[in-house]
Amino acid sequence: MNALQIKTFLWKRGLTITAIARSIVSDYNATEDSIRTMLTDLFYHGKWNAKLAALVEEKYGIKIDRPSRPQTVREAVRRAA
Repeated sequence: MNALQIKTFLWKRGLTITAIARSIVSDYNATEDSIRTMLTDLFYHGKWNAKLAALVEEKYGIKIDRPSRPQTVREAVRRAA
């Protein structure tokens, strides 16, 4: 999924990045704030984290497209639209 598809997926299911971070704190072994930041970077900025991507796909079914390079949210949404 690209950034726009992820945003739509979360919105339709009533999920937030914070809620996802809270649910995977025990599985990832990091603080909620750092997981939230890593999820935001993974979903919208293209900073790849293989372990976190696999965990999110397993728990929520969100398969993230690995970008060729990091990008801003504006770039991600523009390309997705």
